[in-house]
Amino acid sequence: MISKDESPLPLFVKLCSDKAAFEVRTKQGLSLNMDEVKRRLQESAEHKIVVHTPYIIILKSGNAETTLSKDGRMLIKRVSNEAEATEVAHQILRTIL
Repeated sequence: MISKDESPLPLFVKLCSDKAAFEVRTKQGLSLNMDEVKRRLQESAEHKIVVHTPYIIILKSGNAETTLSKDGRMLIKRVSNEAEATEVAHQILRTIL
């Protein structure tokens, strides 16, 4: 059973080399339908879409800003640590999957 705080997929989380963001990837590859992802994010009260293209979506979740790629990779900015970045990623994945 998946708890409220877990995503349905295991994640890799690491600090980017410039230390300005955390990179989050799923351990298994994803290929996202960005129109469907956009629709699900728009229905969510937790997330606000800032930019939408066929390849990326930039969204705000509270203070965090996430760039979500079609391959499922996320760059999460404006979080203070890896645990916070992981929680933001879990919230997004629960919303879009």
